[in-house]
Amino acid sequence: MLRQIFVFCAAAFAAVAASDFISNHTVDPRPGNAVAMQAQDEQAAARPVALSGTERLAPDARGHHIAEFRLNNLRVSGLIDTGATTVAINESTARRAGIRLSPADFTHPVQTANGTVMGARAVIGEVRVGTVRVRDVEALVLEDRALQTVLIGMSFLNRLRSFSYENGTLVLKR
Repeated sequence: MLRQIFVFCAAAFAAVAASDFISNHTVDPRPGNAVAMQAQDEQAAARPVALSGTERLAPDARGHHIAEFRLNNLRVSGLIDTGATTVAINESTARRAGIRLSPADFTHPVQTANGTVMGARAVIGEVRVGTVRVRDVEALVLEDRALQTVLIGMSFLNRLRSFSYENGTLVLKR
């Protein structure tokens, strides 16, 4: 049990460290304001979508694979992080995605570049990128100050039929 907690914390630390670096070097690519984005989210949620396909994610200029994801229908920009054990999100993102946590849920200490923070385990009902959807994805929710980027880790990727790199492009298959 102690070993599992240590491995979990080490993976979370790596995810948070990567997030801190990425968030300090990333520009939000989404155009528009919050009201327009909310209207787009509502329109997209109303459309039926066949979800069982393949998505190809080209790397950005730094070689990172960043895409628009939906966490329980909340649209977010997410960074694919194969070094992260789980999906990692902050409290504000969790709350906006409908994940309800209490202060008592934050029982896992996580070492970050900014010090130790507490994390809570959660399950995201649905994580979607394009036509690829995975239900009931394990996640780690961290304090807002510890994480500014959504990290899409192995708890999502391992639930796919396959993921691979083809000529620098990340291919996700459900």
